[in-house]
Amino acid sequence: MSNIKIIRSWWGNNQELMQKDIPKIPLYDNEVVYVWGDKNKEELESRGYTCISMSSQEFKGGNIFGRKLIVLDLALKHWGEILMLDWDCFILKPLDKEFYNLLSKKETQVALYAHYKEPMAALLDAIPEDHPILQNDESYYYLIDNLSTLENQIQHYHWKWGDGLVIPNFGCVYSRDKNFGADLLKITRENDVKGLVEEFAMWKYANCTMEEYIEKYHPDYVLGVSYERLKPDDTKDINKIQTEFNNYIRTQIDYKPYLEHI
Repeated sequence: MSNIKIIRSWWGNNQELMQKDIPKIPLYDNEVVYVWGDKNKEELESRGYTCISMSSQEFKGGNIFGRKLIVLDLALKHWGEILMLDWDCFILKPLDKEFYNLLSKKETQVALYAHYKEPMAALLDAIPEDHPILQNDESYYYLIDNLSTLENQIQHYHWKWGDGLVIPNFGCVYSRDKNFGADLLKITRENDVKGLVEEFAMWKYANCTMEEYIEKYHPDYVLGVSYERLKPDDTKDINKIQTEFNNYIRTQIDYKPYLEHI
């Protein structure tokens, strides 16, 4: 087994979501959680997680995902080589010699995924009518505000692909470039990137065509969005375009699934 650290992050005050998203005990002995909030840290450590306290308040509200870049920068400086995973990115099987050979092929690896060309309308259409976020005015208007930011910002940071707008997906990030996180933070600050901060910054960092990106950065061991959340008969625009894009990506890489981003 490699000594590469598996990096996770957590922030916010939603204890119900923590119980739902985070395993009751660590699944891997090389896992480290960068966590905001003393209560969150206390809870996770009580379950056996190794935690590092975070305090930066640079990214808030609709830009909250920029905190992943702060974690990425610190983790690379701490450990030198990392695999950073969202809590909904699951390891499917033991990470064996072949997996680490796949990591060695590219210094930095971040998969791609596709939004529909009208992302706000498509994402709203994909949310079930009984979803809690639609049930009260405060959460609904917060959602609309965030989707409006996405709709505006994605116009500046994407590759056009059929009816899709393709961008990097930060649910699974591998890197051994110690400057990678700092470079993305610099891009974010200099360009006032908003919304999907870390993904738009990655698009600008790559500074290449989509085909060149796939060659240089796309991993062979994970897709940006798993087929598991995409139903073959789904008529939702966002799910249709993502299924089509997954099918395309599999023709461009030597796909050997080790992880799954649900």
